[in-house]
Amino acid sequence: MASSAVAPMELGYWKIRGLGAVFRMILEYKEAKYVEKQYYKEDWFQGRKPEILAMNPLANLPHLVDGDNCICQTNAILNYLGNKYGMNGTTDAQKIRTQELLCEIYDVRMNLIHMFYHSYREVRSKEEFYAKALAAVGGTTFAKFEHVLGFKDNLSGGKWFVLADGPGVADFHIWEQLDHHRILSKGIGGPDIFAEIPRCKAFYEAFKALPSLQKYFASEAYTSFNINGPGWALWEEGSGSWNEEIQALLDLRPK
Repeated sequence: MASSAVAPMELGYWKIRGLGAVFRMILEYKEAKYVEKQYYKEDWFQGRKPEILAMNPLANLPHLVDGDNCICQTNAILNYLGNKYGMNGTTDAQKIRTQELLCEIYDVRMNLIHMFYHSYREVRSKEEFYAKALAAVGGTTFAKFEHVLGFKDNLSGGKWFVLADGPGVADFHIWEQLDHHRILSKGIGGPDIFAEIPRCKAFYEAFKALPSLQKYFASEAYTSFNINGPGWALWEEGSGSWNEEIQALLDLRPK
């Protein structure tokens, strides 16, 4: 008799937190059956990527393989998982808000990425890095998210962003970026990022306490993985070398 067992999903990403953490948390929260392939550069480009290309011409990291479906790109995977697990919302208004939040939080992420990764050439000195980092953690980065939690159409009384009784897919990416900013601020001696956003602080704490995520928060994927890719610290113009002080910040881990 043929087996009726469903093959586990496959999540593929670099061996860092980065965007992968968002998917790891969703899959752990839903207690999904999945295997994760964590790549270094050669493992991906010379190994699994050609196989993913045979399934999807847009092969990239992150990717998710679920049966005959091979999905690439962050928000496409988030939408897929949201539909699969009912985490995008049930009404048009909820689904629209989910998409708005996913776009908004990706902009927040990219503000840090442009600061962290030398290839964007937006930070050319240690002084510029600290100035941009302080602006990111001490400004109004999460003011819109604070407003969403207190908005009249929020179904949870401000506990979650879209759904009434638990986190939707957007909540996972928002939490991850709050954590990135929290860790960065602590690393540079910056302010408490939650001082002006009490609703976001309450959300952050409620999310961190979710029972099905405790295994993840105790795992090396959270406690030990670098947030950013290795070797991408600030290249100081004119010095011909990496700034080791900035590299240490970019290798941030939870504290």
